[in-house]
Amino acid sequence: MSKGNGKTSRDLYGVLASLGYNGQIPKDSIGRYRPVYEVRKRKEANGIKPHKEVDLTSEAAKKAISENYTVTYYSEKGFGSVVEYKKDQKTDLFQIGRSTELLIDYIVVDTIPGPKDDIDQHLTQSTISRFACRIAVERSTHQAKIFAAGFDNNRRIFLGESAPQWANGKKYSDGLTTNGILVNHPKGQWGSEMSPGVWREVSVSGEMFGLRFSRSARHRGKTTDCSNYLRDGSMIDLCGVVLIWRTPEGLANAPKVEDLEAKRDLLNTLKAQCPVGLVTLKFSNSKNPNQSSPYVYTNCGHVHGYHVWGARPSIAYTKEKKFNDKRMCPFCKESGLFVALKFGMEPAFYIDNGPATHCFVPCGHMTTEATVKYWASALLPHGKDQFRTACPFCAIPLEGQGYIKLVFQTEADEPAEEILI
Repeated sequence: MSKGNGKTSRDLYGVLASLGYNGQIPKDSIGRYRPVYEVRKRKEANGIKPHKEVDLTSEAAKKAISENYTVTYYSEKGFGSVVEYKKDQKTDLFQIGRSTELLIDYIVVDTIPGPKDDIDQHLTQSTISRFACRIAVERSTHQAKIFAAGFDNNRRIFLGESAPQWANGKKYSDGLTTNGILVNHPKGQWGSEMSPGVWREVSVSGEMFGLRFSRSARHRGKTTDCSNYLRDGSMIDLCGVVLIWRTPEGLANAPKVEDLEAKRDLLNTLKAQCPVGLVTLKFSNSKNPNQSSPYVYTNCGHVHGYHVWGARPSIAYTKEKKFNDKRMCPFCKESGLFVALKFGMEPAFYIDNGPATHCFVPCGHMTTEATVKYWASALLPHGKDQFRTACPFCAIPLEGQGYIKLVFQTEADEPAEEILI
C-alpha cells in the first residue's frame, strides 16, 4: 500500500521504538530526536562486511584506515590489528547512538521516567555511546542483525581502553563496548502466550555472550548459542535507553493509533460515571484535572472523577519520581494511590489488540490485560547492574504486581462494573 509521501509498506524493514515515550517527545525538545524510527529499505545498498584483518603497524592497515570502514583492536600485550570492511550490496546499514552526526540514523536520548518536560537537561551527561550500535538488514529477506558499536565520521570504530577485546574470534578479532549493548529476544511468537527472554550481550562482530560479572567488567561473559538476528519484540538496551524492534508482520496484529483513539472515545460514548460524585467521566487532552477526569485507586481499581476529599497536601508525581497521593477509596473503603488514567498510545508496546481493561501501577497508563501482564514480568536493565520492571509508556518503575484491573460503572444507581474499551 502506498503512502502519500511516496513510501510503501513493502520497503519497511521494521520499527524501533524507545521505551518510556508513549509515541511522542515534546516538540520544543526533539530536534532530530524521535521516539519511533522506521527502518526502511534504502534506494541503494550501503551495507558493509568484514573483509580481512591486518597488523596495526603495517602499511596495509594505514591504507585501510584511510580508505575503508575499519575496526581497530588492541590486545592486552599491546599489539593491535585492524579489521577492514568492504561494501556489501546485499544489506542496508543503520546506525544508532547519541551523536547528532549524519552517520547516525536513529538519535536516542536517555529515558526519563515520568514527564518528559526536561529532556534537554539529560543530553549533556549520558551513559549512551555516541556511536552505540548498528543494524544490518538483508535487502532480500528483510532479516535484521544487530552489532555493538557504530562507525564514526571517519568510518572507524575504536573501542575504549577498558572494553573487552580479544583475538582469534570465530574469524576475526572481536570486542565489546565499554558499557555493553544488551539484547533480549522474547520466548514464543509475539502475543499473549509470549514471555520475556534472557538478556545477552552482543559483540562488535555480532557474536552473543552471557552478561559480564558487572556491566563494565573487562572480561566478557560466557559464549552462548543465541543469535544476533532480531525477532519481533526483541529489546535492545544501550545503557540509558531500551529500544524494542517490531516487524511489519508483528505490527499488523497490533492496534493502530486510530484503534487506540477509538478505545478511548468508546469510554466517552458509554458515559461511565464516578460512583460517588455521579459525574460523567470523559477522557480529554486537557492537562488540568476536573471532576470528569478519570482517576483510579490503584489497590481496588475503582475509577472515579477527580476529587480532593482525602487528599494529602502534595498530590503530584514528585521530583523524587514517586507518587504519594495515597487515600481511601470512598466506594469500597480500601486505601491506595489515586492517580490519573491515561491511555497508552504507542502501538509498538501492545501485546494484542484487546480491550483496554487494565492499567499499570502506579502511573495509570491504560492498556490491555495481555500488555500489562507481559511488561510486569519483563525485567529491564536499570543503572549499572540492576534490573526492574517499568511501564513501557512512561518508564516509571512498577509497584506491587505492576497492574490493576479497572472497574467502571455506567449508571449512578448500579454497582461498579467492568467496561470493555
